[in-house]
Amino acid sequence: MALFAYLHRGTQTLAFRLPARDDLRALLRQTGPLVAPSANPEGYPPATNLFETQAYFGDQVSFYIETDRAPTASPSRLIRLHPDGQIEVIRP
Repeated sequence: MALFAYLHRGTQTLAFRLPARDDLRALLRQTGPLVAPSANPEGYPPATNLFETQAYFGDQVSFYIETDRAPTASPSRLIRLHPDGQIEVIRP
C-alpha cells in the first residue's frame, strides 16, 4: 500500500463507490475504476451543484458530470471488507 499512500493518506485503506445511476455505472464499465474525490474536501459540507464542486476542486479534477438530479440528503453507505471476509458497516 506504500505505492498508493497518496490515495489512502496513511490509513492503509481505500474506499470504492458504486453509483446508483445506470449511466454512471455504464461509464465505469467502459473506463474501469476511477479515482475521484467526494463532493467535498474533508471537513467541508458536500457540494450541492456543479458550481460549488468546481469551487472546491477547480482544475484538479479532469472532468465533471453535471446532473439535474438533486443531491441525496445522506452520505454514501460505507462498509469495510476484512481479510477474513467479515463485512463491517462503518456508516449505514
